Amino acid sequence: MSSLTLGVALVTYNGLQYLAEQLESIVHQTRSIEHIVISDDHSTDGTWEFLETWASKAPMRVTLIRNDVQLGLRGNFEQAISAVQTDVIFTADQDDVWVPEKVALMCEIFERDPEVVLIHTDAILIDKAGHDMGKTLFGELGLSQAERAAIHAGDALTVNYRRNVVTGATAAVRNSLVALAVPFPKNIIHDAWLALLAGATGKVRVLDTATIHYRQHGGNLVGIKKMSEWMKFRHLIWSMQGPVAVRDTLKDALVWRQALHERLEGHAQTPRRALDFAANALAFYRHRATLSLNPARRAVTIVADIAAGRYRKYSYTPWGNVLRDLFNK
Repeated sequence: MSSLTLGVALVTYNGLQYLAEQLESIVHQTRSIEHIVISDDHSTDGTWEFLETWASKAPMRVTLIRNDVQLGLRGNFEQAISAVQTDVIFTADQDDVWVPEKVALMCEIFERDPEVVLIHTDAILIDKAGHDMGKTLFGELGLSQAERAAIHAGDALTVNYRRNVVTGATAAVRNSLVALAVPFPKNIIHDAWLALLAGATGKVRVLDTATIHYRQHGGNLVGIKKMSEWMKFRHLIWSMQGPVAVRDTLKDALVWRQALHERLEGHAQTPRRALDFAANALAFYRHRATLSLNPARRAVTIVADIAAGRYRKYSYTPWGNVLRDLFNK
């Protein structure tokens, strides 16, 4: 079993209030981090000055990057993760707290199985004061036993295509996945993009162990929503917003689906099964964007797609998408 080098990609923006506690939890891991890259998106609350002082005393190699012009979350994260020079990269938020065994637990899995390219875990939700909220990340996401089983069976791509269940704050990836992922496309959050590529090209592992205390304080760049119920409600609302909103939504959906297919098609090691899935899913969304304006013809086509299982296969809320396609064209 080979020993891997370990790094962290952390992005900051006006995160001074909680940053020291997060960095201390990273420093005091039972297995040490060797390189940490912190990319700051032009903070104005003293975060940068704190980082300069902290880096001068840190027990590992630290690379600090400051953006004179804000890149936003996606761009800042891409910059940070691209700069980490280790075999495995842990992705971190500025306001959480890692449990001491997080790195050792996840690294042991990477070292035991070279085909694993992404690992993500459960988390304990805490409030802004650090108090346990009595909730877990997977509980709030509504992660089902069927989804867990599919991921462990090697079908993480289809799970995360329907809806992203990977939270970047709990995740770690191989550097080889980062090389495939950059540049990040628009219209998709970075952890979802990494999850899709990981599921298409390697093994993904999901751990029910909580490896972080995931802080919810209202100022999170990306926080928790009651994902299962929220997404169902959101799709129902979309189904009633009219044809212009539906066309715009489909256009956005096509951007990252097109990017996924192109990236996998250009990667020589993409398994045929994954490439076919991405191609068929993209074709289905293109097909939905060009449904007939004639209500009767449109209904016949949609019924055929339902019978073929396409809505169920490529959507977390198939009936919401059916309603949108039926009534808003």
